This record gives sequence, structure tokens and C-alpha cells, in this order.
Amino acid sequence: MNKFTGISFVYSGGLGLIVGVIAALFMGMVELGNQLLWQIIPRALGDPFIYPLLICSLGGIVIGFFIEHVGKYPKMLPETLVESQETGRLEYKNGQLLFNILGAMLVLLFGASVSPEASLMIIVGGVITFFCDHFKVSLPQRKDLLEFASGTVLGVIFTAPLFGVGSALEKDDLQNLTESKLKRYVLFIFATFTGFIGYLMTYSLFPNQEQVFAIQRMSTNLSWQGILLVIPTIALGAFFGKFFLWMQKQAENFNQRIKRPMPLTITAGVLLGILGLVSPYFLFSGEHSLLSFTRQAETMSVFIILLIAFGKVAITMICLACNWRGGIIFPMIFSSIAAALALVQVFPFSNGLLVAIFTASSCAVILKRPFATACLFLFLFPVQLFLWTWLAGYLGNLLIKKLPLGTSGFNLPILNKNTDDKQDTKETKEPMKSSSSDFSRSRRSRRK
Repeated sequence: MNKFTGISFVYSGGLGLIVGVIAALFMGMVELGNQLLWQIIPRALGDPFIYPLLICSLGGIVIGFFIEHVGKYPKMLPETLVESQETGRLEYKNGQLLFNILGAMLVLLFGASVSPEASLMIIVGGVITFFCDHFKVSLPQRKDLLEFASGTVLGVIFTAPLFGVGSALEKDDLQNLTESKLKRYVLFIFATFTGFIGYLMTYSLFPNQEQVFAIQRMSTNLSWQGILLVIPTIALGAFFGKFFLWMQKQAENFNQRIKRPMPLTITAGVLLGILGLVSPYFLFSGEHSLLSFTRQAETMSVFIILLIAFGKVAITMICLACNWRGGIIFPMIFSSIAAALALVQVFPFSNGLLVAIFTASSCAVILKRPFATACLFLFLFPVQLFLWTWLAGYLGNLLIKKLPLGTSGFNLPILNKNTDDKQDTKETKEPMKSSSSDFSRSRRSRRK
């Protein structure tokens, strides 16, 4: 992607539109399915209290049957990263693209506490590989397209246009910034911009639009007590992020030992349903319920908020361990914000600042990308806190690296690595290469 020509913008812009449309269609279909399963059917049955347990248990049976007879779908991001880095493609043949779509929809429809980014990355990657095969796209161009597609997916579903390119910037050696890299970043941003256009235009065709991935705005005023709490808050956030990673590692180890998936998928469904009876915030990934939760947290006790924060982590890892497969970014954000809200209940100083830096520190430790994490939260928290979140993410990562706790973390899903380095040494002349409904909101509205 070294030539900065009109055809480069055509490729990247067209790619962004395709990715945005695919993401909107997938998310819209999941939303329609959730309305059927979690609003229309329970309303017709008289809103039985036990409904979450029944539907999640049924989900465990369906998902277990699907895995035993079809396979472990959707694929997880580590599997996808290995495949894309080794082959420069994400396979779509022999029904794999369809199986990924079906597997992802089943998990999201039945209320799993996982998010859609992992599934969408795989689905979009398969579609891009299909087009590359049919248009005879070369391997360097194919890798660029896959990276642009993955960054665009992350940008549109998190409403964070700089998230993908921020991650690309962070993984590159900016001390060796070349003209080729600068051109790629411009095209990357352009692809994300057109992706937003495709996503918004397509998703607007679906009914019942609502605001997602939002929190209640808190005061950003600084106090001397809040300033004194900055470093302890960053440290606590980093430890929470490390706890999240430790739980994820246990889930992965457990999943690798599974012989018969059906009993465990049912067990996970039952546990998910029971927790759904305790609080609807344990269901789904959290992007639709984040705003209502941050509003209600003001009236909750510290114990209840912490129970939700750590319970969200636990049920997410149970889902992953028992083959309710999906992403972790939305549950990661939800649980981190919940823990931060518990903190400001105890220390009610500079609430907006402390919540932002705790969340940024935690999530940056999990993602291992402080700048990309700050870009992710650019429109979630007030813009004036951007530098604070960046600093918190950097210091949180630094703390975890300095302590004898291990340095493993979640690999932020940018599909190809070091492609710029290869391209800069070998100048090629080729032009270029959940979600889910808010069950708590629906039950409250029905009670009204």
C-alpha cells in the first residue's frame, strides 16, 4: 500500500463500506432475534420470572448440539490470528463462513456474556478473503485489506473511529516512521470513515434504534482529594485488569480439556440463567445496559456493585470455558466501569476522573495497548480526559510489567503484524491492497 493514488482510496473506501454493511446486517439480525426471544415471547407468556433460566438452559442444549455436530464455532481470535498470520487469509470454504455466522448468532441470541467483535472479525475476514480470491488480490494487498477490515470492525461497533488505527500506530515502531506508513494510516482512517457511513445507513433500516456503549456523564471537576487518589486508582485498575486476564487464562485452560461439550454448555446456560434471575446485568455483553447501569449504580450499595463487577467477569469466563464462544471487550469495559463505580462510592472525589482512569488502566492491561485504549474511550468519557486515560493506561501497563505477575495479556485483534516493515524494505508497486438487546430495560418497561 505504498502508492498514494486514487485507486488506493477506492479500495480502502469500498472495503470500509462493505465492512460497515456486514457489521450492521449482523448486529441488526441479532437485535431482531433478541427482541423475539427476550421481549415478544416472554410478553406473550405473561413475563414469567423464571424465563431467563428457561431460555438460557435451552440455549445450552442448542449450542451443545451445534458444537457436537458442526464444530467449535465461531472461532476464537487467537485461532484467527494464527490462521491469518500464517496464510494471509481467513477461510470461508466448506461452510466455515456460514458456521461462524450461525455459531455467533446462537451464542448472542441466548444471552451469553460475550461481545460480538470476535465473531464479526472472523465473518468480515472470511468475506474479504472471498473477494480477494475472486479478484486475484496479491498476498501483500490481502494482508492490508484484512488489517483495514479488522480495524474498521472495531471502530464501528465501539463507536471509536480511531481505535483500529490507534492500535496499528501503537504496534508500529514510530521512531522509524516512513512515508509508506503515514499513507497507510490515512487510508486506514478513510476506510473507518466509510465504514461508519455503511454501518449507520444499513443499521438505520432496522427498527427500535437506541443509544449503546454510553455511560451517565459524571463531573470532570478536579479536587485535591481526587488528584491524590489518581495513582492508587490506576494501580487498583491495573490489578483488576490482571485479575480479568488470570480468569481468562483459567477459562482457556479449562476449555482445552473439554471432551464432551454438551454437559458443559448446558451447565453454563443454567448458571447464566440463574444469574440472570439475580440481575439482568449478568446477561448479554453489557453494551446495551451500560448506560442504565451507571444511572442505577448511584442508588446501589458498594457490595452490590462489586458483586455485579466480579460476577460479570466470572460469568463471561464461564461462558468462554464452556464453549459459549465470543469476544471479551464489552464485558471487560462493563466490569471495569462497575468496579470503578464501587470505588467512587467509597471515595466520592472527582468521580468522572477516577472512573475514567480506573477503567483505562484495567482495559489497557487487558488489551496491552494504552494508546488504543484511550482511543477506544475517546467518546465514552469526556474528551478532556483523553490524556488522563492514555497516561493511566501507560502507567497501569508499566506497573504490571514491573511486578512479578507475568506479562501475558489479550492480543488486540489486528490481524496482520509487521507488514509495514516488510513493505518498507521491499517497495512494491501494487496500488493497494451485543450485540444484544437490554433485557433489564425491557423488563422494567414491561413492569411499567
